[in-house]
Amino acid sequence: MNAAQEEQALNHISTGHDSSAPILVIDTSFGSTVGIVGQETIAERDSRSHVEHLEVNINQAVERAGLTLGNISTIVVGTGPAPFTGLRAGIVTAKALAFVTGASLVGQNVLEAEALWMAAQGLPASADTASDADSSDSPLQESNGADNGDAATHLVLAVNDARRKQLYWALYQVDPVSAQRSQAGKLLNTVNTVNTVMPMDIDYPDNIVDRVNTYIDDVAHEAGGDITVDVMGHGVERYADILQGIARLRTMHDGSLLEAGAQGVRTFAELALAHSAHGDDVEANPLYVRRPDVQVPNPLKRVVNAS
Repeated sequence: MNAAQEEQALNHISTGHDSSAPILVIDTSFGSTVGIVGQETIAERDSRSHVEHLEVNINQAVERAGLTLGNISTIVVGTGPAPFTGLRAGIVTAKALAFVTGASLVGQNVLEAEALWMAAQGLPASADTASDADSSDSPLQESNGADNGDAATHLVLAVNDARRKQLYWALYQVDPVSAQRSQAGKLLNTVNTVNTVMPMDIDYPDNIVDRVNTYIDDVAHEAGGDITVDVMGHGVERYADILQGIARLRTMHDGSLLEAGAQGVRTFAELALAHSAHGDDVEANPLYVRRPDVQVPNPLKRVVNAS
């Protein structure tokens, strides 16, 4: 897909006219989500057995939209971060479909998309977006922390369950107004809406809290302390007691935008295509993050025969 085609696909998403350039979204970062942009999605929350249903769900989603796989113009696939087996299955499937159908393939990391979604859903709508972006159905739960929705610095800690008592995570600074406009279908290019301030990593929840709080202390010193933090992703509920220790915490939500139906899938695809149109790296390469358990052993020392 060239730049003009990517801009056209973005325009189709933003204006709601998706049928002329069907976009298939596949993600297996946690459970699995399959959907055609503009249509209802099929989600499997079981992160242990979702792979076996993937092919069936893809075919079902395409048929529900009145399409065939040959009609698909673009495939957007989640690249994680996530554990090896499930993530690999989704990406391999997406690559195979792109090869067979000739569809363009675009990769998108899940954490960045979570941050965009969290900001759009969790903040009070401004005057020019309130009529379009209905936040009444937001799944967010207020914490006992900060409640300043108009913070000068709005941070989102996006996480995904890495198992082994660890979380994949990244910290983002989000422009709330741009995020809300994206949800309202008013923003074509969402690339500059989410900025990474602490890059993707894997760690234990208590270490993540310490690292994020250190960053917040530094920012508060420079920005006068006007900061709020939202947390979103799979693993939030499991480690809620620990994550409550984040300074300036406003809301936490366990879940994914890809489980939020058609609107979540649309946001995911829009962000991916915006990156592609912007010339960013959108290769569908899996983000495992965790170092391999098996290490190459050091070579044996040569023993010299003293005799």
